[in-house]
Amino acid sequence: MTEVSVVMITYGHENYIKEAFEGVLMQKCDFEVELIIANDNSPDETDEVIINFLANKTLPDNIIIKYTKHEVNKGMMPNFIWALEQVSGKYIAICEGDDYWTDPLKLQKQVDFLEENKDYGL
Repeated sequence: MTEVSVVMITYGHENYIKEAFEGVLMQKCDFEVELIIANDNSPDETDEVIINFLANKTLPDNIIIKYTKHEVNKGMMPNFIWALEQVSGKYIAICEGDDYWTDPLKLQKQVDFLEENKDYGL
């Protein structure tokens, strides 16, 4: 079972998306991570950047990437809701396409905390 699903929505993020990916791919954790990327039919080169990045990057064994480029722009919230409907993880983390993570232990720390503190929901 996937422990964490990372939802990444993107639109017009060609200049930022690689850094967003790197932040997720650098995660050091002892569980499986699913990265769901939902491109809301970006009018720029976001799709090409994503495809080239994934084709030329060695992925960690514990990270699965699911990429979708919508043929028609859904809008931010419908795209986000669509992406959330795709998750299979016990926990959900969000990293939008123009955001990035700097701590390689971010997900491990958050999962450890939530597993040790069952009375927390967020």
